[in-house]
Amino acid sequence: MIRSTVLVLAALFVTALAGAGGAYIGLDEVSPGMTGHGLTVVAGDELVRFDVEVVGVLNAPGDGQSFIAIRASGEAIERSGGIAQGMSGSPVYLDGRLAGALSRAAVWAATPERPLGLVTPIEDMLEVLDEVRAHDLPERDFPPDEPTRPEEVAPDVVDGELYGAALVHWPLQAPPVLAAGLSSRAIRTLKEGFRLDALDTPLADLLPAWARSFPGIEELGISSVIDAPGVAAGTTWDLRPGGPVGVSLMVGDMHIGALGTVTEVDGEALVAMGHHFLFSGPSRYFLTQAEVLDTVQTLDAPFKFGMLGDVEGGIYADRWAAIGGRSDVTPQGIDVALLLRDLSHPEEQTSSLQATMAREPRLQPMLLHLAGLEATDRGLDRMGEGTVSVSYEIEGEGMPRPLSLDNVFLSTQDVAVFSTLEAAMILNILQYNEFQDPELTTVRLEAEVTKELRATEVTGLTVHGQQFAPGDTVPFTVRGRDWRGEEHTWTGELRIPPGVDGPYVELRAYGGPRPLEKGEAPPVIESLEDLLDYIERVPGNDTLTVELFAVDPLTALTGVEHLVGVDGRTLQVPDSVVFGEVSVHIPLEQDD
Repeated sequence: MIRSTVLVLAALFVTALAGAGGAYIGLDEVSPGMTGHGLTVVAGDELVRFDVEVVGVLNAPGDGQSFIAIRASGEAIERSGGIAQGMSGSPVYLDGRLAGALSRAAVWAATPERPLGLVTPIEDMLEVLDEVRAHDLPERDFPPDEPTRPEEVAPDVVDGELYGAALVHWPLQAPPVLAAGLSSRAIRTLKEGFRLDALDTPLADLLPAWARSFPGIEELGISSVIDAPGVAAGTTWDLRPGGPVGVSLMVGDMHIGALGTVTEVDGEALVAMGHHFLFSGPSRYFLTQAEVLDTVQTLDAPFKFGMLGDVEGGIYADRWAAIGGRSDVTPQGIDVALLLRDLSHPEEQTSSLQATMAREPRLQPMLLHLAGLEATDRGLDRMGEGTVSVSYEIEGEGMPRPLSLDNVFLSTQDVAVFSTLEAAMILNILQYNEFQDPELTTVRLEAEVTKELRATEVTGLTVHGQQFAPGDTVPFTVRGRDWRGEEHTWTGELRIPPGVDGPYVELRAYGGPRPLEKGEAPPVIESLEDLLDYIERVPGNDTLTVELFAVDPLTALTGVEHLVGVDGRTLQVPDSVVFGEVSVHIPLEQDD
């Protein structure tokens, strides 16, 4: 790889580099009419120059971000159809010195031959370079801050074609995300995100309402998602100013990330893009190889079309002025291993998917859900009804022990959705727990899918006996019926506690988990260990529960009936979703 070394002082910084372009030029030295050039890759691995002319300097009020307004021209710009997405980060040199990175374009304001663009000043980017050059890399804020994103910039110094009284909107040139190894509907989910509406479980109560919706890439400011042709081999890839670089959220059998351009390299540290990616501040994305296949002209905004490749380090800063990374330090991600068995296939077909996702809390549930959706679609090679039995384990360096769960889900429309839906929700619960950072490292999940609708309905409940008093045992029989199948019965007995004081008790048979009754106190969770225990105790959808409820003494004080569970039995109905509820009121004999 090509590296630059520290040589001279920069304006406002005690830092400067030798190499292509020489030293830096500060914003206060830039004036309209200055000319220079930029470097970028339009196709392949060849660096090409384009010409720039300064139109004006846009000084934002207060501490806002300032820009250099330029016109770009030359063969590279004409071939690209203007300033392309993915070209952001291209270094711009004025009077032979690095002025900053091409980062934004006003595509509506000029012809493609000489488009208007904005350059992020180098002094703002050097702050990001200093951040990632530090020996101790910053850890992610927990949870990450999400500052308000300004939408417009008003220039106060203009020249010629810009008018001082006008409010000029400069669209952010957020790079399109490249997605390799994803189906069209997985890409749609990546763009739009997903909700937990399909899950009816008390575990959802551990998340506030706003945390039950997981944002897609578009909600985080990314303009589009492109189906990438594959992953680059990258054997001759060099990290150099003007060259391509990848910033990836997931690598492996699925690869999701964005293509940008390197602005400056200082030893093992670099800055790129000239603007933020997801604006996470401290970050732990993967820095990857990248290859530009070509630059595509479109009616709205051209973009670089390419591929991402092998991991070469990490992106540790995601700021307004740039992303910053290191090629000598690779961040730890979350390893995902999925195994799917299609029981409806004549030969019981098996498929697997392995990937590593970046520790970006806002996107981890969505990325895991995408992996499950993709793995299930690949294995089933169909869409539609079925039953899926899942078993998964989640580990983390900050967890007292792994979390293990089993469950069964049924769908008449799209069974693939449920392969990792609950696991994604649990991942979010753990990530944002109030006790300690779980430092998630691994998610392993196995799923078995059948086209059959395996369901059992609770159809009846019979109590054997006529008279009961506190301290007695209540024998019962539960009746159930398979989906379009045979009848089943389960027998057992529950004991009425001696201290029960009320006119009756209620015996209830139901499938799956249930919400709390009015008289029941919520669980007490005082540590991450308690949280793991509670999550694992919640009954799955394949459970049949028979529970005895008594009238809570609080009823006499409030006048509102409150029940509380006093005894219960739970059994599993293997590989079947149990649904329905039946209850019986049992009058109690009271001592005189």
